[in-house]
Formats: sequence, C-alpha cells, structure tokens
Amino acid sequence: MSNPRDSIIQRMVSREIFMKYLYQKAISKEAWQNIFNDFCEFVPKIEDDVLELYYEKGGKEIDQLENFRELTLDGGYLMNISDAIEDNIDEIDLYINKYARNWSVETLPAVDVSILRIAIAEIAYMIDIPNKVACNVAVDLAKKYCDDNSYKYINGILGSVTSETEKK
Repeated sequence: MSNPRDSIIQRMVSREIFMKYLYQKAISKEAWQNIFNDFCEFVPKIEDDVLELYYEKGGKEIDQLENFRELTLDGGYLMNISDAIEDNIDEIDLYINKYARNWSVETLPAVDVSILRIAIAEIAYMIDIPNKVACNVAVDLAKKYCDDNSYKYINGILGSVTSETEKK
C-alpha cells in the first residue's frame, strides 16, 4: 500500500483482529507457542470480520479478495507482536498481576487480559511503537469491547507498566 493512511488502517485492523485471536486462545486455554502460525490459521475463519473492520476503519474497496490478508493486515506488525507475546508471556502476565490490584490474569475478563497483553508487549518489547499509542489504542479497544469502566483500570495498569519500563 502506498498511502500512509492505508498503513495506519492495516495496523488498526491487525491489532483488533489479534486481540480477538488472543481472546479465543485464552478462552480455549491453548499453549503460548506457535502464535504466529496459529494466528494465520485463525484469520481465514474470521475473514468477514477482517474485511468489515477494514472498511469500518476507512479502507478502500478490495478488488482481489484472495489477497485480502496482504491488503488488510500489517504482516510485519503481526509477526513482531506474536514473537513479543510468545517470548515474554510470563513477564507480561506478571505485569498484569502486579498492577491489577486485587485482580489477576485468571480473574480479569479474558478480553481485558487480551487487550492488556497486546499493549504491554508493545510498551515493553516493541520500541517502534510509542507508549502513548499503545495505551490509547488499548483504551479505545476496551471502550469498544469491555465493560463500561474497564478502560479506566486498563489505562491505570498501562500507566504503571509504562512508568516501570521507562525506568529500565
């Protein structure tokens, strides 16, 4: 895609679809291995969701649907976020457990945990994504998919993680 706006749309769609994948993975209690390959198998099952999100975010009409993944998703980002989570899932979950006050990965709603895992991976392990962007996107996803007040504690957790990682 040549237009920078198209790249932004791809990234937004990729985050949201990856959050849905992590949610499904958490619900089914699958192992945290081969995340990228599993994700690639997951995407065709929700092709309609991918395209709907792409259009919702302002993406252009797609002429060749057989190439929809290349046109709608940011493959580089998806590989990097998959690696970051797979390589650091225990540490990511420690951050959640440390800052979730009276909650844990096991007791928080799975969708909230999925959003937190993505944002913490971006904050702690993906230096090309500004912390503010990771936090803002997580809050937006929480407003869309979580309970009414979830975005507040998600923002609080991410603020604490950001402070801790910036000290390192």
